[in-house]
Amino acid sequence: MEVVVRHAEQSDLKAIGELLSHPDVTRNTSQIPYRSQSYWDNMFDINDKNHIQLIAHSGNEVVGHLGLIINQNPRRKHCASFGITVRHNAQGKGVGKQLMTTMVDLADNWLNLTRIELDVYTDNHHAITLYERFGFEVEGESRFDTFQDGKLVNSFRMSRISPDYKSELSHPLPSRIKDQNLTIRNFDIADTESVLNLWQQCNLTVPQNNPKKDIKRKVAINDGLFLVGLINGEIVASVMGGYEGHRGWVNYLAVCPQWQRNGFGRELMADLEKRLIAMDCPKINLQVRTSNQQVIAFYHSLGYKTDRVTSLGKRLID
Repeated sequence: MEVVVRHAEQSDLKAIGELLSHPDVTRNTSQIPYRSQSYWDNMFDINDKNHIQLIAHSGNEVVGHLGLIINQNPRRKHCASFGITVRHNAQGKGVGKQLMTTMVDLADNWLNLTRIELDVYTDNHHAITLYERFGFEVEGESRFDTFQDGKLVNSFRMSRISPDYKSELSHPLPSRIKDQNLTIRNFDIADTESVLNLWQQCNLTVPQNNPKKDIKRKVAINDGLFLVGLINGEIVASVMGGYEGHRGWVNYLAVCPQWQRNGFGRELMADLEKRLIAMDCPKINLQVRTSNQQVIAFYHSLGYKTDRVTSLGKRLID
């Protein structure tokens, strides 16, 4: 996607309001649905010199917005906070990366900012991965921070310290990415209990399915598409792929909660896709509950698209 980043203008406020009002975007902000356009008009003061507002547009469409707010407390003028949103149908296409690149350049080379901070929901994996690529680190977790989708959820406080000052930190944060490599191999029957425990941690088991029987059936096929990921010999991830000669399928993709947001899910999917390509599989299908928006966003970031089909099923064994 060809994207141009520039400062927002008064004429962009309607498009920014529409962007922020989409349900897939609203859920990852502190806003509530059904805001009026006048609300967005009053929220953004285009002429505020301490609130730098960038938009990304592709053609005539606004596909992203980033607001950088410079702190006006005399003792915190070296700090700023920001918020970023990307249009729901433009996520995973480099829009956020371009907005972040522009912001970091402003912060380091023009605004002399030492610290940039933000809050992000702990389940917003795609955003967290983006921020970490630009040097942001998790400083702490706020429990029951926000009411979202009918439940209380946690958020991370993240910050980025200017490279010119990182050497002066007396107590650098331990890396949230554990500097560990994921080892991927085929599932072995001895892995059963570890994998079942992993699935339970990730809430993948449901009453209508018997996971032990699912494993038994898969092992009987022995197609080399049931994979596990290990850290220091411990199973922390899994994926159960399939191929019946027409379409590939993905089930039970799981990463242990404490190891999430480290790219391990992407690694497993990449390995599975390579194996399916070797089998001359033309396309992969998968099913995600419509309520599980963060998982849908994850697959979108891998290049998967929502097919215009109706999913049908018939249970043969209770």
